Amino acid sequence: THTHTHTHVKSCSGAKTCQPKKQNIRRRRSQKTKSLTKRKRRRRMSMRSVVHRSHHPHDYSSESDSLEDLKAFEKRLTEIVSYLGPYTKRWRVFLFVVCTCTIAGAVTWISDPATRQVTFFKSLCNHPFFAISCIILIILFLSGIHKKVVATSIIVDRCRNVLADYNMSCDDTGKLILKPRPPS
Repeated sequence: THTHTHTHVKSCSGAKTCQPKKQNIRRRRSQKTKSLTKRKRRRRMSMRSVVHRSHHPHDYSSESDSLEDLKAFEKRLTEIVSYLGPYTKRWRVFLFVVCTCTIAGAVTWISDPATRQVTFFKSLCNHPFFAISCIILIILFLSGIHKKVVATSIIVDRCRNVLADYNMSCDDTGKLILKPRPPS
């Protein structure tokens, strides 16, 4: 026999109904997933609508509205890029220090004559600086430091991909570049 844990939920009429907990959990998960995808879609659409309005000013009542939207988009993009600049520099410095420590530890570990005479784990115990710096380096790469050191270029590249659909691009600081329209 199967035993299910049930939660009692009041229906609209006020009577208690019995529903399995698993269904409630699945329903909550699907609602969270739907709300996340809706938010992502809204962000994409808001960015595309700003770019779309700026590219097709004849669709709207005034060109100044689309120009203001384009300037606001450019301002926000430059804010994001400038905000991420110090963040990526810190991660780059930290990665450089850890890599330098790992290389220095590796040189001392390899040049030690005792390394060849003992087991691998014993040699690592004899060189804790190298072992610890290797562990830290592995943890950093598993936590995604390779993406954090190039975060600004990732964002700029993604914006370039989206803006290319509208004959636009942006430089590394987030300033928009308007390309001439192709002849029709």
